[in-house]
Amino acid sequence: MHSFIFYIFLVWLSCLSDLTVMCYKIPEVKLEVLQNGFRVSIPHEPGIENVAFNINRNRPFKAFEPGEYSNRIRTQINNLWFLETQRRLQDDDTIYVWTDVQFNKSRYRDISTPIAVSHALRGQASQSGASTIPPMIAVSQVPQSVNEIAPTTTTEEPPAIDQRNDKCEPSLTTIHNRKVCRGQLIFEENFDGDQLDASRWRYEVRLPLDIADAEFVLYDTNAELSNGLLKIEPRLWGNDSPNADIQKGDLNLGARCTAYQNPEVECQRHSFGRVVLPPVLSARINTKHAFSFKYGRVEVRAKLPQGDWLFPLLLLEPLVNYYGQQPYASGQMRIAFLRSNLNLQTGSGVEVGGRVLHGGAVLCAESNNRDKFMVNTSRGAHFGESFHIYSLTWNDRLLRLDVDGQNYGTVEGGYAQIVNDFNNAWANGNYMAPFDQEFFITLGVAAGGHGDFPDEYSSKPWVNSSPKAALYFWRDRHNWKSTWISPALQVDYVRAYAI
Repeated sequence: MHSFIFYIFLVWLSCLSDLTVMCYKIPEVKLEVLQNGFRVSIPHEPGIENVAFNINRNRPFKAFEPGEYSNRIRTQINNLWFLETQRRLQDDDTIYVWTDVQFNKSRYRDISTPIAVSHALRGQASQSGASTIPPMIAVSQVPQSVNEIAPTTTTEEPPAIDQRNDKCEPSLTTIHNRKVCRGQLIFEENFDGDQLDASRWRYEVRLPLDIADAEFVLYDTNAELSNGLLKIEPRLWGNDSPNADIQKGDLNLGARCTAYQNPEVECQRHSFGRVVLPPVLSARINTKHAFSFKYGRVEVRAKLPQGDWLFPLLLLEPLVNYYGQQPYASGQMRIAFLRSNLNLQTGSGVEVGGRVLHGGAVLCAESNNRDKFMVNTSRGAHFGESFHIYSLTWNDRLLRLDVDGQNYGTVEGGYAQIVNDFNNAWANGNYMAPFDQEFFITLGVAAGGHGDFPDEYSSKPWVNSSPKAALYFWRDRHNWKSTWISPALQVDYVRAYAI
């Protein structure tokens, strides 16, 4: 103890002994929201040799660990050390930053106070009329020349997420290009508490895009947490009020809307003629802002919905539409899929309802080809009668599907050679393209739609190609609503592991 105090005294004395050499303290990081991304920065001081920024969105750092965005900057510009990304932020985002500064051959680290995006500077460069920093320069794209000093990115490979395990085995799994240890638990959600953890999950508040398989729902914030379970229960428009009429009224989600691609379609609807309001209200949540990964195993313990024309959403969806904006050009993986009807058969009498579980990949919108890259298994009872553990393992060769620890099928890669529609784009990826990018987790419940119930199914009250499909579905509610004996999706936990 005495030696430690003496050491502190020597450090203090050394700081005072030479006025030209000062002890350095990292200043608070400044966040600026730009038109196409954001910038974090600290001011330059003589003696700074390089600066590393580590940034997380909506997820605090537990230690000095790599961030969602991590780069070391070797050169300052106009008396600022800064890092820019092209990730757009939302007003409810919170940015966490820790900074590593090399100052006069010594290293300093500091975790900054969390910064709410709503409190950050917006458009400072464009509003001032003149910018002291070149506007929106991506660090990896800054030109190098004799007359131009620019920041460069480090070529050092970031460390694994958890270095504490001395027996860390190499893993195929990556998180934002960072390596992890094989078998490591990389995500876990047990839904404790009474509300969603906003640092992990975010509601989708929107109408489905008007594409070939749009569901007949409005996704809103009607999920519940109770007794360690997530519960998403769909309900009818107007709570089945006798005066409810989906052919009348307007819907405008306003600032709450979380449109993905087309706000005019996803955020508002004016009912007229064949255009109706969504017949069903439900919920859909995802980890897009907080957690995504490439290759791994996902487990979900859940009780699936029971009720005609419902289906659960236990999905892996692409973080970026790397292969284009067309429906499913970048793929979708289904951890578990169920047509939740109590009794549902094809025209030839084959059972396809709630006793048949599916899992695998979706690569096209057409309902007749929807199951082409999925496998299935049957049980004597509806899968929604009890909890089961649904698992999808995703590697660089195949998808493996399990239920309660039993494998029921695999889906091989090589989709570029099988599906002609996107062959040229997927050919630029690896054998698993489009499943060679990062994906995030989505949970929810949907109803009806143009893609998941082929027209050959008996007793189906709408035709997929009909512009009035949602209206016909609504008009038949007196037949199918009585079957919604347990329409909620209940999720006990979600876990993801490195492989």
